[in-house]
Amino acid sequence: MSAAPGDVKRIGAGELRAFIQDAGELKKGTLLYDGGQLLNLARYENKLFCDAKGSGASPYKVSLVYSDAPAPAFKGRCSCPARTFNTAFCKHAAALLVAWARAPESFAVSEAPPPGAPGGDTARKSVKKGSANAQAMMKSGVEQVGTLVRELGVSGVATIGGDRIEQMEKLAEALRENRLRRLSARTLDLAALLRGQAAGGRQARGAPRGALPAVAYANVMADLLLTARKLEKHLAGEPLDDRHVEELVGKTWKASDRKPAGDLTLVEYAFSTRTTSDDFVIRESRFIDLESGRHVSEKQILPVFLAKRTEPKRSFAGEVLAGARATTYPGYPPLRVDFSDLGDKRPLDAGALEAVLARALPDVGAALAALQEHRKDVFAPDLVPVAVLTDTLFARGARLAAVDDKGEALHLPDDPALEERLAGALRDARLRALLGDIGIDAALPTLWPLAAVVEGPLGLELRAVLDQGAAQGSAARGGPLEGSAWNAAAREAGASPAAIALGEVREELAEALVTGLTGLSARATDPLAARLRDLRLEKQAALLQALPQRPEPADRLDDFIKLYQVLEMALVRLAGATQIDRASTERVPTYESVAVARPDETLSPDEVARRRAAGAMNRYVAAVHHARYYASLPASELVASIFPIWADGTATPTIARTFAPLGAEAIAAAEKALTVKAGRVAKLTAVRVLQAVVLHGGPARAEATAMLGKVAEHAKDAGLRALARDALDVIDAAPSGGPGNDAVRARRAARLGRVHELAKALGAAPTKEERLEALKALSELGDLAALPAFRRAFYADASREVREEAAYALAQLGDVEMVETFVRMLASRGVDEREAKIAAYALGFLGDVRGLSELLSAYADGYKPGIVADAIRAFGPVALTPLVDLIEARPELAKRAAALDALKKMDDTAVAACLVERIEARRGDADLADKAPLYLKLADVHAHSRREVATALISALSSAPGKEAQAAVKAAQKALGVVKRSK
Repeated sequence: MSAAPGDVKRIGAGELRAFIQDAGELKKGTLLYDGGQLLNLARYENKLFCDAKGSGASPYKVSLVYSDAPAPAFKGRCSCPARTFNTAFCKHAAALLVAWARAPESFAVSEAPPPGAPGGDTARKSVKKGSANAQAMMKSGVEQVGTLVRELGVSGVATIGGDRIEQMEKLAEALRENRLRRLSARTLDLAALLRGQAAGGRQARGAPRGALPAVAYANVMADLLLTARKLEKHLAGEPLDDRHVEELVGKTWKASDRKPAGDLTLVEYAFSTRTTSDDFVIRESRFIDLESGRHVSEKQILPVFLAKRTEPKRSFAGEVLAGARATTYPGYPPLRVDFSDLGDKRPLDAGALEAVLARALPDVGAALAALQEHRKDVFAPDLVPVAVLTDTLFARGARLAAVDDKGEALHLPDDPALEERLAGALRDARLRALLGDIGIDAALPTLWPLAAVVEGPLGLELRAVLDQGAAQGSAARGGPLEGSAWNAAAREAGASPAAIALGEVREELAEALVTGLTGLSARATDPLAARLRDLRLEKQAALLQALPQRPEPADRLDDFIKLYQVLEMALVRLAGATQIDRASTERVPTYESVAVARPDETLSPDEVARRRAAGAMNRYVAAVHHARYYASLPASELVASIFPIWADGTATPTIARTFAPLGAEAIAAAEKALTVKAGRVAKLTAVRVLQAVVLHGGPARAEATAMLGKVAEHAKDAGLRALARDALDVIDAAPSGGPGNDAVRARRAARLGRVHELAKALGAAPTKEERLEALKALSELGDLAALPAFRRAFYADASREVREEAAYALAQLGDVEMVETFVRMLASRGVDEREAKIAAYALGFLGDVRGLSELLSAYADGYKPGIVADAIRAFGPVALTPLVDLIEARPELAKRAAALDALKKMDDTAVAACLVERIEARRGDADLADKAPLYLKLADVHAHSRREVATALISALSSAPGKEAQAAVKAAQKALGVVKRSK
């Protein structure tokens, strides 16, 4: 484009190299511009001016002079030191020309050069527009985003290099400074996706290493373009709805701008602390209003540097804020509030939780309708908060679904950590409702739960599901499933064929955007259009087929994004709810609110463990198999074989139900488990058995109650005391048990108040030392109500030391839901040795037989033999046979002092019986003589076992032929003292 006389020629980005010969300076200048380092862009006649941020206190003054003769050219001037020694463009002058090429509209027109500009004449004329105001800066940022999206949309991501990604990150910083909050966040998201691709780092599940997750990329690109278009209209004079102001550009809303809200009755169901990608710390309480059912949140938002020295906002967990008053910010649910009066705080009770249930959406269909209404606004957040009545979780494959009383299901994210937290929240309780955020993950309507209302032995409870410190909402997702991974997951989860088909079309469109719209041809779009017509989406099919007919790829972008977004709306409608056939399911005994597809067979615990280790079976199907197996055993065998059965945390409910009617036999078995040196889980099972005997009734009831009282008062183990106290509370709350539920709640109120107080400190205290102190005090209380707080600290605390102490606290309280987590930590000992050491200690504290195999494997590998041997020894009789099996298979392990020390601290009678049983089983075998020295070495840890084993070997080998047999007999006689030992 030619320039008028005395004007500056307009140039395109592709012409920059014609004027700036030094590629290095051009690259630096581009980075400066994208990083928002230029201020006060202005144009006067044939000159361009700006201020450039530099290393000094004052910005550099930069100018460009354009001339047509003898050929079009720009001459740069700058006050920076580099320009003094360089007659060509410096990076600041290069940045100014980049700004002119990309966004000429952002230059303010002046009637004179700005004051102090190089080569300017400030004496004659004044500046009409002295500096680019805030609106001009916003306009510049919007234009840069539009340019970025257009370039990527046309050419694709194949040519994107690390320098361009750095430019995006700097652009995001500048956008944040200019209050373009949504554009800033999405630009950072885009840079992160591209950086992950460039580095070949961790991608979405199912994507190959280094592959760009196409759907996530297309979602970000669509959001950037739509937001930029909306802001362009706003900057041209179109007003924004207040909700859009808050979401798109942000605003400091004064109290007078906000709407008053009074007579709120709020219950906090989630509390989180997270750090955003642009280094802001957000502490948030999420509430539901018992009067209206609305979801609101209170936030404290601070830069990281300031958050470290600012008292954190408090959590209101366990309280009801009755009559609270606040002002509400414009925005989307959950509405942000600023409290002016917290009202009358009272403890969270059954009445408040009944009100939560009354205000919850009645079923999955209502939750989906709320999502559809929410997503009609393209600028609404991806997720909408809901509380929805659900009474069952259906476990199918690796994914859970929340099921209402009509059998309609809403999927939960494929997240192993979430599964573990839900397992902890639902154990020994019945699900009544889930509270969280609902959205679409690929083709699946998905609920990200933050809390659950459950009905336990003591009535209604609100149990946290969100990890303290975990990001809420879409940031908690870790990216949608991609390619065949989401397709398989959607089919397995029961998504409708139409939803899967539409999801596949959207994914192929996303792939086309990744490669660039220049390559979009009828050959690619016609098959997709045919599939849209099959789904009765005629208009969308016609729009898709029209795109390749436009010769300019840039002209395809807006309609492509429009089509992509419309198909998302259609996907929300098509996805619907999955129907679960309850008749084909089976309840999980350990979790009465969880159901699985009814298994066709019953597997042994060993086979279940093998499949679990291979990832071929979830915990809930495993629990069904365990229950079936143990229920098939006669009571006499269960009584005779307390170990290892009672040491399996998954078997506890089945054992309790089986032993409940056995009376005296059950009490004798429980007493044995409580008095023998055994792992903690076997003793916890004994407490559950005693509770079941009392609740069953009969002559043994009084004796079982007395034993529970002794454990609650005198047990040295904090976990045992806590479980026994809970058992007595359950008994007292039962209709025929004692003083009744109200009296039990009153009795527990003071202790629970202290638990909540310490739990808040553990979750929100600013320093590691304060959190450790709260954790220690909470551990000393020995109350099972502290388990959720310990789990949150273990999963999410910023301090590794706090996480370590939380792991020990969970083990001390007997949290069997953590066993598989600890096993995985120990199995990863080659990756994180400290985590593995923590896991070894924790598994020893717990004494759950499911952790024994990995401990033995670690022992065989020579990993921390002293620590691991102590952990194995803590299991007591449960570990004896597996340990001897391992040593027999690996005789060299017997040379380790730790192995013999572990046996030495086990019951001598049990050691003797184990070894003698092996000798008798091998009587007459040719290899018994070869095994004899090993048996004698192991038996030598106790005088009793040495005598028993030596006697058994003499009996088995006295008449056996061969020198080896006679040598073994002689060694056994020496062990008995019949033949003197040689010195």
